[in-house]
Amino acid sequence: MKKKRVERILTEVRDAGADAFLLFNHELSGQPGTRYLSGFSGTESVLLITEKGNFIFTDGRYFSQAREECPDFELVPTGRTLFWEELEKVFRMLDLKKFVFDQSRTNYGAISKLGEKIKGVSVVGSENILQKIRAVKDEREITDIQRAADIAISVFKKLMLGIREGATEKELAWRIEVLMRENGAEKISFDTIVASGSNGAKPHAKPSDKKIVKGELITFDFGCFYNGYASDITRTVALGPVSDKLAEIYETVRIAQELGCEAAKAGVTGSEIDKICRDYISGSGYGEYFLHGTGHGVGMEVHELPYVSASNKEPLPENSVITVEPGIYIEGIGGVRIEDTVVVKKDGSINMSGGLSKELVIL
Repeated sequence: MKKKRVERILTEVRDAGADAFLLFNHELSGQPGTRYLSGFSGTESVLLITEKGNFIFTDGRYFSQAREECPDFELVPTGRTLFWEELEKVFRMLDLKKFVFDQSRTNYGAISKLGEKIKGVSVVGSENILQKIRAVKDEREITDIQRAADIAISVFKKLMLGIREGATEKELAWRIEVLMRENGAEKISFDTIVASGSNGAKPHAKPSDKKIVKGELITFDFGCFYNGYASDITRTVALGPVSDKLAEIYETVRIAQELGCEAAKAGVTGSEIDKICRDYISGSGYGEYFLHGTGHGVGMEVHELPYVSASNKEPLPENSVITVEPGIYIEGIGGVRIEDTVVVKKDGSINMSGGLSKELVIL
């Protein structure tokens, strides 16, 4: 599987008239491409992919791990101070003159430093080169995303059994995160959102010390990683009966979200799905309260290509994985968001979070 991915990168290298692809992976870089191409899950490395061989440069913390996780790459041991020296040796040994890097993800300082250390080498920046390749998932990737979704679904069902008036948003968020760990997650895929009452009007609300009370809607946005792949699900529930206004808002979002899911299939653009959801919400009188795009890709990152928004005019490829998550947010009243992750197929889509009802749940 990794060999096919490397070959796709080499195709991009050839098309650019270059002879190598260089990928920096530093702690907190947010760059999962190293794991995607080689299998290496450590936080400090450089990958060099060429027609003449593939190399991973890393320091003593990861020698054993690199040998185990990426046997198809030649390990080049480095130290913190010897890294550039070892990289230059390989460049000279292979007579590399021009390399491609992902200009949207690679630290400018790293490329500048390389230019200082290795003279006579030219570079070609390619925007989102790996995200574009990763947009189409293979069977194993889809299985891992589904497993991450299954964990999140199971956790949410357990959480629903124990929600009581007086619990705080922070307490509920922490409970979700603990349950996901206990049920097999590697880690959470983003900071869990729990937003009740008027806090629901903030699409990315941070859990607070606010206590939930009856008559409110509560939005939960949560997900986890499994084997390096993320899930992302949102559900809005009610604690006791809610006002007719809140019920109307909920139903508007529910129908818009269902329409978006029904429209998702290969060949449809992200902008077309966004328009379907947005038109329904606007036609119901709430257009000004839909404050974000309708969705995004999900994979090794919780937000990646392809995006489901007005700006994406490209057809969605088969076996891409996207979210559909319209919402309505009204200050002083509250908000509703419903989100599913779906696999885009030729004749429709597969709902990976279909194990959770989208009818208004009243606790």
